[in-house]
Amino acid sequence: MRIQLIALFLFLPYFVQGSANWMEVKGSGKIGERITIQLMYGHIDEYSTRHRDTGLELKLVGDFRLTVYDGEGVGTPIRIYPKMDCWEGTYIPKKKGVYHIVGLNDSHPVIDRSNRNGKNIRTIDYLCSDYYVGEDYSLAQHQQFIDIIQLKSDSDLLEFKILKAGELVPENSKLRVFNPENWEKILVVNSRGIASFKPTIPGLYIIRYDWYDNVPDTFKGEAYNSIRHRCDYCFIYKE
Repeated sequence: MRIQLIALFLFLPYFVQGSANWMEVKGSGKIGERITIQLMYGHIDEYSTRHRDTGLELKLVGDFRLTVYDGEGVGTPIRIYPKMDCWEGTYIPKKKGVYHIVGLNDSHPVIDRSNRNGKNIRTIDYLCSDYYVGEDYSLAQHQQFIDIIQLKSDSDLLEFKILKAGELVPENSKLRVFNPENWEKILVVNSRGIASFKPTIPGLYIIRYDWYDNVPDTFKGEAYNSIRHRCDYCFIYKE
């Protein structure tokens, strides 16, 4: 079974358009009421519709390590369990504030591109989202090597800061945003280290930042030329 999973992971990106992981967080926003966190893997078809994939590829999502951090930076590991089309975990907030939810998967096998005259690559995936409880919202603290934090805003313009190893990424760094219709837009980090955009329709938005560490090494006995670190910040926008 493990060999099948590795083979699937190696070849799936070449056959499916827009394949990726994402996270959806649902709850009432009230103290003491359950938060449901779902992790998915799926693809965007030629009609820009997002689909949750099932079967062998979904099993790889179970390798994510999920943690919820409260406003003071105290983390609680969350166990996730397989469902029909996702992996799911729950958490109950005990006080108001912003909860930063992060998921890390650094166990992917090396993608072998040697037979395509390409370079082997190791991938590390980060997921994150913010969940607000009560009305006194503070700013979430970064918790991952690559992390995205949403800033407080009094307008329809949403602002985000992107951090690598605790430092703001450089000016002119590029991000990709996928809207609920899965149209893609490029954002550019400004001189303050901030990227911003205005959502146009309600639904799921994904903000993606990729950074490549071009230092060759080996992982699980396989040589690679670089590591792609990918962070996806996921949130549901409501008008």
